[in-house]
Amino acid sequence: MKTHEQLVSKLMQRPGVQAEVARIEREEGELLDALLKARMDAGLTQAELARRMGTHAPAMIGRQA
Repeated sequence: MKTHEQLVSKLMQRPGVQAEVARIEREEGELLDALLKARMDAGLTQAELARRMGTHAPAMIGRQA
């Protein structure tokens, strides 16, 4: 059985996979930036947002503000 690293390495050699991974990472980054901006615009820290959502700060997006 292949390790995760071996499988990823093999998949990244397939045509189009690198471009698709880059696209997903770019779109994910844009979404994370928008969520972080919304939290900061609301004047909430990660801990405050987590408390309101009934979870813990490590589950929140972005840096502590």
